[in-house]
Amino acid sequence: MNKHESKKSVQPVEGEGSYSATRRYNQHLGDAVTSGDLEAGAEEARRAVDGPEGKELERAAEDAKKGPQGATARAPRGVPKARKVSE
Repeated sequence: MNKHESKKSVQPVEGEGSYSATRRYNQHLGDAVTSGDLEAGAEEARRAVDGPEGKELERAAEDAKKGPQGATARAPRGVPKARKVSE
């Protein structure tokens, strides 16, 4: 560890702030862009949406737009719960 590195920068942070997953994602995305595989992936996605699984994919996209629901929809620690506003 040199004088510009801190202990904190040496220890990996994982979980929702996973630096290693972000690095892997960015690397794979960059590899896909430079290799020209994007068009093949786009064509595969088009076939899936237009095919038999299209309805299921549309439902999944709509559900994703709604965000988390039910017991999994909790505010992160330190964020106060929303209060009801009286009219």
